[in-house]
Amino acid sequence: MTIPATRRPRRRARPFARAVPPGSTSLMRRKQEVVRVALAGAAEGLFVSRGFEQTTVEQIARAAGVSRRTFFRYFESKEDVLAVHAERFGERLYSALSTRPPDEPPLLAIRNALVPALQAGVEDADVLRCTIRLLRETNSLRRVVLARRNRLEERVAALMTRRLGAETADSGPMLLAFLTRALLDTAFNAWYDHETDDIAGLVDGLIHRLRGFVKPTRRSEAQLD
Repeated sequence: MTIPATRRPRRRARPFARAVPPGSTSLMRRKQEVVRVALAGAAEGLFVSRGFEQTTVEQIARAAGVSRRTFFRYFESKEDVLAVHAERFGERLYSALSTRPPDEPPLLAIRNALVPALQAGVEDADVLRCTIRLLRETNSLRRVVLARRNRLEERVAALMTRRLGAETADSGPMLLAFLTRALLDTAFNAWYDHETDDIAGLVDGLIHRLRGFVKPTRRSEAQLD
């Protein structure tokens, strides 16, 4: 006796189920970026006009036209808003540095990457002044920014390792990464203190002073010998 094979019941398609349209993920990301930019812009405007301490998360969300809950989907705190803004300077520097010719001397590559990064940063001078002033005055903000700077330094060290073809144990890339970070922070602080339009001259002046500090004298050469 032959037992007929059992058939699995067909699953009925849900009448309202729809396939995800192509490109919906990228569309969602673009919308998220619009909200993120709106929140950042609202926060930066309030920080400049009202002051950092006087501005609340609720005020930022209201100015951006979203809820307080939405704010915390994008930022951990109001300090995080300015930390992200400060991080953009590092991202510009890293992006510019990654496109420098591989045969360019490291210090010259850092200089040529730092100038456009600083020029882009000073385009919104009011927000930049506010950010630097708050970094000097607010410990909680400084801690958040320093954590992000540490990650930037690690990435620059990895980039320098590739540029130099260095071994993993070589400390040269780490030294160059630390120097890159120091020049970035010093350049922005120097601009805040002096506010010059000659960005290239400001960066060149810092590097010139750096070279002067490490240039050996006859006495130092004798001591090293």
